[in-house]
Amino acid sequence: MSAKDMARANYISSKLLGRKRNTVEIVTEEPIENIMKEIETDTTIDRHNVMDMCQELLNEPVQTLNRKFALEGLMFALNSTMPPQMVALDAAQAWTVYWITNSMQVFDQETLDDEDRRKIVDKLFLMSKDKGPFSGGESQLPHIASTYAAINALALCNNIDNCWDALDRKAIYEWLLSLKQADGGFTTCNPVGECDTRGVYCALSVASLLNIVTDELTEGVVKYLENCQTYEGGFGATPFQDEAHGGYTFCAVASLCILNKLHTINVEKLMEWCSARQYNEELGLCGRGNKLVDGCYSFWVGSTAAMVEATTGVECINKSALRKYILNCCQSKTGIALRDKPGKNGDFYHTNYVLMGLVITESTFKFKIDAERKSPYDMVSVPSTTESATSDLIPINPIYGLPADTVEKFHKHFT
Repeated sequence: MSAKDMARANYISSKLLGRKRNTVEIVTEEPIENIMKEIETDTTIDRHNVMDMCQELLNEPVQTLNRKFALEGLMFALNSTMPPQMVALDAAQAWTVYWITNSMQVFDQETLDDEDRRKIVDKLFLMSKDKGPFSGGESQLPHIASTYAAINALALCNNIDNCWDALDRKAIYEWLLSLKQADGGFTTCNPVGECDTRGVYCALSVASLLNIVTDELTEGVVKYLENCQTYEGGFGATPFQDEAHGGYTFCAVASLCILNKLHTINVEKLMEWCSARQYNEELGLCGRGNKLVDGCYSFWVGSTAAMVEATTGVECINKSALRKYILNCCQSKTGIALRDKPGKNGDFYHTNYVLMGLVITESTFKFKIDAERKSPYDMVSVPSTTESATSDLIPINPIYGLPADTVEKFHKHFT
């Protein structure tokens, strides 16, 4: 550094930054008000309330999963007519079937009998009378998210009455192509619909399970997804525009795993982002910075971490802590078994994703075959030996949100 530069640095340090001012020590017996009190918002107030509720539950020993209570609620839902107020979910009928059915299968693959499977198939095919793309309910437009949920639910039916062969894969493929955009994204519906990473994931998940992936279908997809990764390390909904979010990040990372292209993004930054989603106080995961913990991110972010673990061999979340959050804070004693957080009611959505999140906390992830081409169908969860007690749940494939052997069996049927 020259003498001139040194003089300038000394001037800035002493005159502008006040580095040579004497330190003044103030001694007071009055309590000092936390500066956060001056900038309180609804979010910070909610966060403190959630922390208080969680701390009370986390001070208890790690709880066990109440399997009997959860399964009784799921069986009741599967065999009962939904109440009138559920009309709000009229466009999510395929999702509701998937959430309930998958939860039951993750508990125990013997929970569904042939009669249950036939009811599920009949219900789903009401939403696609031509056995092509599926809508959210009868007489609605086909939707890519509903098609994803319906295909997953059909995969769980173990090809009862050859229902898998009834699917019109050609019609589904042509419909997926009609949703494809020039930038590599997919819209969710024709003639209108959003275009974001959710559409990409749903399209690739359906196409890969049905073995209808082509170069034409995947052209430009990797670049589209790469451009969705933000400076934080997670992924937003669309290229160059959105804040990183747990759901969008899962969709992008799972899509890249399906295409065997996870190495094309900044995996190290992704791992940092996943790790930053876990709170030290509540022990659970949130979906974005400065947001409340939510049990469903045990899957959306937890599964993202699982896919990274299978690919790199490195864990980027504290599974043991997350497991305690799920078992102590996400179990409801009334109504539906699993919930978002203390103070919330349980629901089918959270039951499914919290349950799979629990599998993630009790497993290690790897590929069955360590080949140059790491097939998404060969990614499995292996029960961990580090926990003194496990919940005895079925291993899952984190890419598809299904039991691992269901993914393998369903895909092989179309190979």
